[in-house]
Amino acid sequence: MELRQLRYLCAVVDQGGFTAAAKHCAVAQPSLSQQILNLEQELGQPLLVRHPRRVELTEAGEQVMRRARLILQETQSLRSEMEKRSGLVEGSVELGVIPTVAPYLLPPKVSAFREAHPGVRIQVRERRTSRVIEELVAGRLDFAIVSDITAAERQRWSLHVRELFHERMLLAVPKSHPLAMKRGLIALDEIPKQEVIVLSDGHCLGDQMLSVCRIRRSTDRLECEQLETLLALVGAGLGIGIVPEMAVALHQGHGEAVVIRPFKSPQPTRVINLVKRRAASLSPAADALLTFFA
Repeated sequence: MELRQLRYLCAVVDQGGFTAAAKHCAVAQPSLSQQILNLEQELGQPLLVRHPRRVELTEAGEQVMRRARLILQETQSLRSEMEKRSGLVEGSVELGVIPTVAPYLLPPKVSAFREAHPGVRIQVRERRTSRVIEELVAGRLDFAIVSDITAAERQRWSLHVRELFHERMLLAVPKSHPLAMKRGLIALDEIPKQEVIVLSDGHCLGDQMLSVCRIRRSTDRLECEQLETLLALVGAGLGIGIVPEMAVALHQGHGEAVVIRPFKSPQPTRVINLVKRRAASLSPAADALLTFFA
């Protein structure tokens, strides 16, 4: 039995199939499939039920998966301890980040880190908040950057949360909109609620938009997946949006079609947090990257 076989098995289950797992592990699919077959033959039992579009664990597979995750976590912990003893800052880091933060916060931070530590390989896993937390708790991420985390989530998953900063939420309106030409700051109760475009369900920022505007999701409301798409829709005159301040700096692609307006006090904000498992020991590489954000 080899560690890579256990990693491949976990990847197939986590990624939902052999093709995605092979891509995730950066290995040819036939090689990955053969290694899992070798593991099944060595253990004398099938571990996976192979369906045309998905896989599922057998009863034996579930038992092996539980042990495999523990073994891999212990292996990573041992490797991290040895790296710390040697003082090496190399290896790889798995960083989770939500899509409404990734394109705005990561580029300058990662660029500076790569210049300081060229031997470290960074894997950015861009996911919605619930998926990021799921992968962090499962040990597939070293740490993550997300928006607001509830006290219940911290306690339930034993998370260590470090607040990075508060970010203002701003109003984005088409150039021809009455609010674009209004003098002074915008009050929240001035927002025409029926015109608000929101991010799809599952985005924590989408839920924050609904909360700020005091509205609910509805079938006739325009929704989209990305902030850049939202700003493009606003620029086309299809509605208005609530956007984080980080996104404003990169909205120039929409030219003068979009006008950004700040709100009156109390201004709506979101909190950007750095999150890791409380009991987890970070490798020197992950610890070094973390300091670039903290």
